[in-house]
Amino acid sequence: MPVELEVKGLEVFYQGAIQALADLNVRVPEGSIVALLGANGAGKTTTLKAISNFLPLEDGRVTRGSITIGGDDMLKLPPHEIVRRGVFHVREGRHVFSELTVEENLVAATFAHRTKRSRKDMYEEVYSYFPILSERRNQPAGYLSGGEQQMLAIGRAIVADPELILLDEPSLGLAPLIVADIFEIIARINREKRVSMLLVEQNAVIALKYASYGYVLETGRTVLEGATEQLSANEDIQKYYLGVETDAA
Repeated sequence: MPVELEVKGLEVFYQGAIQALADLNVRVPEGSIVALLGANGAGKTTTLKAISNFLPLEDGRVTRGSITIGGDDMLKLPPHEIVRRGVFHVREGRHVFSELTVEENLVAATFAHRTKRSRKDMYEEVYSYFPILSERRNQPAGYLSGGEQQMLAIGRAIVADPELILLDEPSLGLAPLIVADIFEIIARINREKRVSMLLVEQNAVIALKYASYGYVLETGRTVLEGATEQLSANEDIQKYYLGVETDAA
């Protein structure tokens, strides 16, 4: 498949002194879901922020390497241009506009919309994936449950009609049943809209279930990669990420 996203030799420093990524390589083929796994501080979220160019907001900087999408260099583009190139970052913690209604939150994402579909059609597509948001469309987003806010955050991405969605910890703080529902919808969006996804997720069980390929990061470096079936069978992955006891041979 054509390459949608390619990160090569990426090095990132915060405050000019703290190294967060070192020679990181990640590839997301078109239409696939790829997972980034690792403990807190491994560099997963930093990778997403480097792709969407949010690093300068936290005194971070890419000091080496390249980020290309469809062969186009993305490193020097400001965040709003990256969104208009088809990359939408669903950030950790959801970050909905709490005082705006559900539908007003969707309106806010239309600045990045890249097709000629009507707003009504865009919103109805979101509501088809998340019917509960249709019922809540006139309610302030701050009154939604955590799961509903996560649905809204993903819904804003749908409105932008992206080619690549960066998903940062979509399961964070949610009950297992809600997580299962949201990931089923994520899989539908990927399948039906052919949207590529780079998924950061500490819940390795669910990440490996829905992704087709994965990278394991430690201290800003890739220490393991492979098809998710292979990673799931790896004894180190089973022990440290899946909670499976393995025989000490």
